[in-house]
Amino acid sequence: MAILTKINIAGENIGEIEVADNLCSAPYKPELAHAVYVAIMAAGRSGNACTKTKAEVKASGSKPWRQKGTGRARAGYKTSPIWRGGGVAFGPKPRSYDKKINKRDKKIAFYGILAEIIRENKIKVIENWDLEAPKTKIIAALKDKLESRKLLCIGDVKDMNARLSARNVPATSFVEAGSLNVIDLADSTELIISESGLKLLESRCE
Repeated sequence: MAILTKINIAGENIGEIEVADNLCSAPYKPELAHAVYVAIMAAGRSGNACTKTKAEVKASGSKPWRQKGTGRARAGYKTSPIWRGGGVAFGPKPRSYDKKINKRDKKIAFYGILAEIIRENKIKVIENWDLEAPKTKIIAALKDKLESRKLLCIGDVKDMNARLSARNVPATSFVEAGSLNVIDLADSTELIISESGLKLLESRCE
């Protein structure tokens, strides 16, 4: 069982909180984590790049010049890839970049990274993200207090003011605990999670 530091919205230590064993004892597998990371990034690619081949370019079907007697090389069509305005040889076509990753492997990779972050003490627990109104300077001051290079704030759907406060702070993002993924964890140097968000992750790890 791990012990995490508990802070308030000002970044001040106000105590400690225990983390369930199932959340901090998961094995970290770098190769699997990398595979899941690549799969998620690949799934975000649109894959809609498209070029026309010589058969798809709209042009006259006549020969540019006669076959013999001109002194020039033979040319059969105006859509040749070697000419300007012609088709593209081996150009991109719409495709899917999706990579198959089992749900079980995604879960193992996710909780493995999270457990490693907990073991390295790169995560803190905040009482709550209750803000009366969106205030960028509150989140900015919290980031400065923790001296974090890239901060990830984790909360609930109801924490809209905190989400709006974090979006204008450089190198800071806010994510709901239910939609947290490997990309979010791997791309952050410091994590702050609400108590309710921590309980949600603990329940899903079972």
